[in-house]
Amino acid sequence: MPPRLRTLGLSLPLTIASLTPAYADDTMTESALPATVVSAKRFDPYRVGVIGGGALGERAPLDTPFSVTAVTSAAMADRQVTTLNDVFRGDPAVTPFSDGYNGESSYFSVRGMQLDLLNGFKLDGMAFPNWSSDLPLESFERVELLKGLAGFMYGFGTPGGIVNYVLKRPTDTPTRNATLGFKSDGVLTEQADLGGRFGPHRQFGYRLDAVHEAGETYVRDGSIRRDSMSLALDWRITPDLTWWADGMYQRRKTHGVLYGISLAPGVAVPRALDGSAALAQPYTFYLTQLQTVGTGLRYRVAPNWHASLAYRLAQEIRTNQNSWLAVQDNAGNYSDTQYFGLARFNYQQWQAMLQGSTTLGGIRHELVFGASWQQQRKSSAFMSTLLGVSNLYAPTLLPNAAVSPDLDPRPNDRLTQTSVFASDTLHLSQRWSVLAGLRYTDYRDVSYGAGGAPGANYQRRPLTPTLAVLFKSSPQSTLYASYVESLEQGGTAPLGTANYNQSFAPLKSRQYEAGFKTEHGRWGGSAALFRVERGLAYTNADNLFVQDGKVRYQGLEIEGWIKPARAWQLRGGAMWLDAKNQQAAAGVDGKRAYGAPRFQASGRIEYSVAALPGLTLALGGKYVGDIALESNNTHTLPSYYTLDASARYHTRLAGRAVTLRAGVNNLTNRRYWLGSWEFLMLPGAPRTFLASAQIAF
Repeated sequence: MPPRLRTLGLSLPLTIASLTPAYADDTMTESALPATVVSAKRFDPYRVGVIGGGALGERAPLDTPFSVTAVTSAAMADRQVTTLNDVFRGDPAVTPFSDGYNGESSYFSVRGMQLDLLNGFKLDGMAFPNWSSDLPLESFERVELLKGLAGFMYGFGTPGGIVNYVLKRPTDTPTRNATLGFKSDGVLTEQADLGGRFGPHRQFGYRLDAVHEAGETYVRDGSIRRDSMSLALDWRITPDLTWWADGMYQRRKTHGVLYGISLAPGVAVPRALDGSAALAQPYTFYLTQLQTVGTGLRYRVAPNWHASLAYRLAQEIRTNQNSWLAVQDNAGNYSDTQYFGLARFNYQQWQAMLQGSTTLGGIRHELVFGASWQQQRKSSAFMSTLLGVSNLYAPTLLPNAAVSPDLDPRPNDRLTQTSVFASDTLHLSQRWSVLAGLRYTDYRDVSYGAGGAPGANYQRRPLTPTLAVLFKSSPQSTLYASYVESLEQGGTAPLGTANYNQSFAPLKSRQYEAGFKTEHGRWGGSAALFRVERGLAYTNADNLFVQDGKVRYQGLEIEGWIKPARAWQLRGGAMWLDAKNQQAAAGVDGKRAYGAPRFQASGRIEYSVAALPGLTLALGGKYVGDIALESNNTHTLPSYYTLDASARYHTRLAGRAVTLRAGVNNLTNRRYWLGSWEFLMLPGAPRTFLASAQIAF
């Protein structure tokens, strides 16, 4: 890093880490697709009044019988997040697996379970492809994380959870923000965020967000170039009927990134590398292009009822010409194989919902009815070439193979889900309520052979139920117990296995959870006991990806926050996890589930400086326990911790609201390994400096 940037970096920090879910009453919002809904008496841009619950409709976090986290755009801006890992850094249940600057994208597991790249990401609750891609976080009003099974809420998906991106929507008051940002070593970001309403009755609304990012990343010889734009429109046709439409595009290209690092049998885990090490060849790259359009109607049928109809079309094009490093000995010597891949993911979904409340026989019912159809198509082409050999501790420039592959993507999979669902929350008294839901899905998965001819054809018609009991010990506190079933798409053999790209039949999962949530003016917290049982998929001793046996995850997750004084806020959390393989092949049975730490913890302290109103300082940290790298536990990656610090200053200049932010991630420049998929790993990010200036005009 240039000396002038090192000097600048000494004064930087990282801002407030986590969010506090707000308590809200359970009346339904009736404005069309609000940018954010806050029901607290005093406006708090970090608190979320309602979250999307898929087939459960919109609910206050306190009234949701599952563990959820929601991070608003205000919090993301103050923390200067650039990847999804940054968004949920303060969540003790989230384990980072890769970073979007030295790996293909940021990626993580929840409670030891990886997110589903095909079904684990939603855009406003609708299907969206996000295979190893970092979305433009600047375009979203908030990002929600539902932990655990989501079969009833969203259909097929792994039990790791669902990330739901909520797009920025038109604002009733004018929005005019411009931001200039910096991230070491030399990445500059420019952003414009514009919104408002117009027309004789202000019935037309718009929200435009545009971003350009380019420069040298913290990886030596690494760089990034990213351009994104999102546009959301609405038309309040009548006071009860609103039409909306949106579109989003991003092109993101990075140099200096790896697919991953693997270890040959008998090779010990190497000492952790500097995250800025130039392991990737300068001519390799990773490119993703995303585009989506959506439209729909929202109609208030009656004071307590509204109906919605939505459609979304989305595509991701993924081009990778990056490397896999296979370490051959304890001296760190490796072979560098460059992969050439081109993949296309095409999604579309229709969904109709009716949500409302009524009273029957003296019992209030919150009802949701819906129907959905979605289709996912994947096509890809792939080849590889050996670039040569080098060493982890003294990487060298290898000759460019100068391969110009003419890749012709062939169909891999066509998935179709047609479903109907319904749920009823029965309020038996002011304190007790029962939630029951059921989803019927007609699931079809057609896979294709190497020549594009149809191969295996799976069809299932499962019923996926959910059941929960909630007890309000006070208006600000909820005890709950819930049960969920889910089906996930069968696994696909990953790159590097002997049966690469082979698809498998769907797997069934069950989840049991009991928890407590409380939210008060100056303090709050949550705790959850959970147990998940799912089918096991892993790479066996013959380097074949198989589905065999099951894996059981059980643990305890706690979080809390308190404002002991006006100027101070403290937040922290921890997760204890026991994850074991069961009924599997010898060498795997009874072993730890890969990628699942036994213990994690996070914490943050924030202080508002009274001597300089508008200035806030923060210090945070995260501890991640050791993890097994493979299902047979051949290698274990050691535990690590990181510290982050930040400052932000809100003021006014020339009558304009101005916010200055600065931060440093990995304050002590800790070296550590991240587990990345099964059997792969990547270096953790080094000390990284950030700064930004935002003006509202």
